[in-house]
Amino acid sequence: MRKFIIVGSAGSPSQAVEILKIEEKLNIPVIICIHFTASVMETFAEHLRNDTGQNVEIVTKPTRLEDKIYLPQGNKDIVFIGENVISVLDGETTGKSIHPSISALFKSLIRYGDSETVIAVLGGLGDDGAKESSELKKKGVRFIIEKLPRFPYLPNSIAQNLGERYERFEIEKIRSVLKELNKIY
Repeated sequence: MRKFIIVGSAGSPSQAVEILKIEEKLNIPVIICIHFTASVMETFAEHLRNDTGQNVEIVTKPTRLEDKIYLPQGNKDIVFIGENVISVLDGETTGKSIHPSISALFKSLIRYGDSETVIAVLGGLGDDGAKESSELKKKGVRFIIEKLPRFPYLPNSIAQNLGERYERFEIEKIRSVLKELNKIY
């Protein structure tokens, strides 16, 4: 099953919304892992629904992937527990201090990621997910890194671990990749 995953931190929520404005119904699942405080998650979900017209679900328990947007419950890490099943874990379980943790998501995806998985890395601070990104690349996961993000630290740290094996696109081009993937099904 094709999967489109968007990860990021500071400065990336509005970019994620822009990517998802594809003006057609999603035919693939989109998982979003952006660093947010717990209180903001429901507001962001509503913002996504209103601005994109897509179905958005906040994951609170094991959930089979369907053609919609998924966000983790506030203060939780979104993870894969099966090839097409996601869930959330308490941050204490994953040992991460930032939630949702990109590292926790990537670590869970190492078992299930493949060439059908596309990860868009948006702007942010820190290096969350950088260490695990090289393992995902070995599995055939396609990485697209935001070109010229407002906060380049997160994308640059992930890019550094990928070597030359990623693409760098502006938001409009990332949206067109999502639209192409959406048409294939």
